[in-house]
Amino acid sequence: MRKSLKKHGRKRIITALSLSEPTSDQSLYAEFALDIQWIRERVWADYQTLPPLVKDTARYYLSQRVKLLHDGDSVRPHPLSPRPIPYLAFWFARAFGLDNVEVRRLLGLSLAYVCLSSSPRDDQLDEPGLVSPQQVYMARWFWEKYFLALKRLFPTRSPIWYIVSKSMADWDNCERSMLFQNLDEAGEPLSTSFLRKTSRYLVALIFPTLAGVALLGNRPKAVNAIRRFTCYYCMGWRILDDLRDWQEDSSQPTANNSSVLSFLRTRTGIPRGAALTRETVVSLFSDQAIVGHIYSAMEGFFLAAKHEAENLHATYVTRFIDQQLLGHKTECFRIAAAKNKFSNTLMQLLQGEHA
Repeated sequence: MRKSLKKHGRKRIITALSLSEPTSDQSLYAEFALDIQWIRERVWADYQTLPPLVKDTARYYLSQRVKLLHDGDSVRPHPLSPRPIPYLAFWFARAFGLDNVEVRRLLGLSLAYVCLSSSPRDDQLDEPGLVSPQQVYMARWFWEKYFLALKRLFPTRSPIWYIVSKSMADWDNCERSMLFQNLDEAGEPLSTSFLRKTSRYLVALIFPTLAGVALLGNRPKAVNAIRRFTCYYCMGWRILDDLRDWQEDSSQPTANNSSVLSFLRTRTGIPRGAALTRETVVSLFSDQAIVGHIYSAMEGFFLAAKHEAENLHATYVTRFIDQQLLGHKTECFRIAAAKNKFSNTLMQLLQGEHA
């Protein structure tokens, strides 16, 4: 769900990031290399203006979380570790005919900064007793930079400001719900109703910038389609994020907000509040029916998002989602193969014992 300052180097059990196939469609990223370089240079210039006492905290979020200050672009995107930020802004801008380089880059910058603003807030939610003044400062500073990027693109009377205001309210409401409500009682954990509630903050981050693409492209009627795309994509992304972060989430006070952990509890009848150990979760992940159900739900939301992108003729976005789906299918096959190999090895050992 969320990554703490202490745990960003953790190992994950259900991953296959070292797979050499399927490979990402690198043209989705390479075409915008100069735009990324511009954003990095702009962020670096902004970073230099920060007070010395917050620079270490800022550098952590910029180099480890969104990786805008990462040296070069040595991390090759993989379908199992997708990188839609800030590329979604570039891909939709291309689909809506926004060829102005400065406009495209400011849209990307705004998307990067708003996602950065969420990282300190996420850490504050996960470990409220360890909140530092530097984290509070950076959350506000990143959001201010997001606002200033949009301000350069939109006039005062633009409808974008209503969208930003509404999204901020949704973000705050989602955080309060995750802190103080029993979201695992809101329905089936992989259902649309549960995931819509727990992914509202993700939608609030991404939607204003993407809606801005439609407004700048003189296609205001497309805003609703972009909203649907964002909602579907974020619901699928929420499952993926919870799947990747299940170990960390299981130790957090907000563990019941994890769609994956809540699903495992519901599926196996483990009561709320009972310990969900690492051994139990790994054992459950060896059940192909459970894994298949999780990936099927995730795929359904991504396919719905792809459908909206197709209707908007956002070909870069549909190619990106296709790569994700292919990666997930490969991962499922690998998990099944690993289980079969383990079962065969165990059978051989048992036969050897009784020979």
